[in-house]
Amino acid sequence: MCEIECFGNYHRKCEHYVKMYESGNKTDCGSPDCALSKAHKHRPGQRTCTCARIPRECRRVLSLIHDRCDACTRAAWATLERESSRVW
Repeated sequence: MCEIECFGNYHRKCEHYVKMYESGNKTDCGSPDCALSKAHKHRPGQRTCTCARIPRECRRVLSLIHDRCDACTRAAWATLERESSRVW
């Protein structure tokens, strides 16, 4: 599977990686079964392409954040509001 380099922040409290942007650097895997590779080939008589089209992310960490990501923070507040029947 081909790789694409991306940069983002890692949140330690919820252990989530939040992608910020892609650098544009791509690594070709050279596999004939990968639709993104230059070596992509099909068997004779095969009409539909069932090869993988999603590249694997090569993740680079820009910032190590010691708090939850925004999605986890919103989910935590929503759970708190549901349990307490109180709107913050």
